[in-house]
Amino acid sequence: MTSRVLRPLALNSKQIAPRPSIQYPAALRFLSSASVKMADRVHRITMFKLPSEESQKKLIEEYKTLKENNRKDGQPYILSIAAGPAEPDQRSQGFTFVSKSEFASLEDMKYYDEECVAHQALKKVAMTLGVEGIMTVYFKPQVVGGVAP
Repeated sequence: MTSRVLRPLALNSKQIAPRPSIQYPAALRFLSSASVKMADRVHRITMFKLPSEESQKKLIEEYKTLKENNRKDGQPYILSIAAGPAEPDQRSQGFTFVSKSEFASLEDMKYYDEECVAHQALKKVAMTLGVEGIMTVYFKPQVVGGVAP
């Protein structure tokens, strides 16, 4: 990859120094590329009723393993993943742990559900942790925005 040289801009007789460009590894450039726009992605949210703090910590470790080991056709395919304990709130209806994953397509999410070895391993461990309930929803955004979409 070639790096670009940025020159200061003259604006109202003041010099503005350029911000250094950030170099991303090739895999990250692909995963965050414009080829899979935020609104085109499938967003999946799974919530667990997992009251034990110790069990939540074990599930966090499983999600870390999933993050590192997810593969489809030999390549990582989960565009993003975030998981952790829910903040205590009366509106949580007993759900204590949340994971949010993003996929490039419904096909990738179906693969995740049915064939992904790393996800199958996570589900196997999760079922030993005293899970009292699970809810999963997924969607393609119709609205995307904010200061850092």
